[in-house]
Amino acid sequence: MEPRLIELPWMRLPRDLPWRVKFVDAVLDHARKLGLEARYRPPRFCGYYFSGDSPIVVGGKWTVTLDETPLLNKVRRSVEAATECRITVPGEAPDAAPDFLLVNDAQNGACWLWDFPHGRLFVEAHEPVTGDEPEGPPALPAS
Repeated sequence: MEPRLIELPWMRLPRDLPWRVKFVDAVLDHARKLGLEARYRPPRFCGYYFSGDSPIVVGGKWTVTLDETPLLNKVRRSVEAATECRITVPGEAPDAAPDFLLVNDAQNGACWLWDFPHGRLFVEAHEPVTGDEPEGPPALPAS
């Protein structure tokens, strides 16, 4: 399947969105429950989608279901309004993956809609890549 990426140049999200919606708190709380003393800095790229009415955030290795917030509901409505409801970020059923993931760059607030499988791989990557990079580790220089 060819990746589908839709730019949303009009949409900018706050740089501190992962903190505002309690994503960072949820990750730290889970780490404490595991007995880990941890600090967590969310990755540059996070993904947002909904399962039914529940917002879900994906950042690196962490996927967290959050409580509804007015801010995330506003994000959802903005995507739906801008695409005239042709593209939505909730799955059709509570356990279904959506067609698209809203990908946010925390560095500048930029947003894209990316088909769910590719978008999820991107935001889960330790170092996000576009797929244009060569396979395998970089070659060592000849001695």
